[in-house]
Amino acid sequence: MRYAYERDGVDSEGERIPDIPVVTIMLEVEGRRGRGPAVVDTGFDGGVYPNLEVVRLFRGLKPMRVKYLESPLYGRVACEVYVARLSLLEPGGGWVGLGECRVYIPVEPELLSEEVLLGREVLNRLVLALDGRVVEVRVPE
Repeated sequence: MRYAYERDGVDSEGERIPDIPVVTIMLEVEGRRGRGPAVVDTGFDGGVYPNLEVVRLFRGLKPMRVKYLESPLYGRVACEVYVARLSLLEPGGGWVGLGECRVYIPVEPELLSEEVLLGREVLNRLVLALDGRVVEVRVPE
């Protein structure tokens, strides 16, 4: 599966920020589904770090536990941990199931990101090739 990098804009000094590797994911939990772009983030230890839209999928559900993650911006962050089924979009429009993954929802809503992050708990199950223009993803047999 191949996904084009997305432009990331400019910084506060007007310099162009490097493009970012993004894949399209679908999360399923308790009969609810959400899909959209997720940034390939090898710096994130967890599975999925959600945005507000993803958090809505888990409304009313009980977390497995609370886990603390280290954030370079916020320090120690308390997150409720949930489990969801994760799939990747194929170029032809189908979905490739990756099984279960953990979703880390920060207890403090202001620590939510605008972007969904796909971290190493998931990425380490895949074969990735990044070249600055395209991210190529393969699911090992």
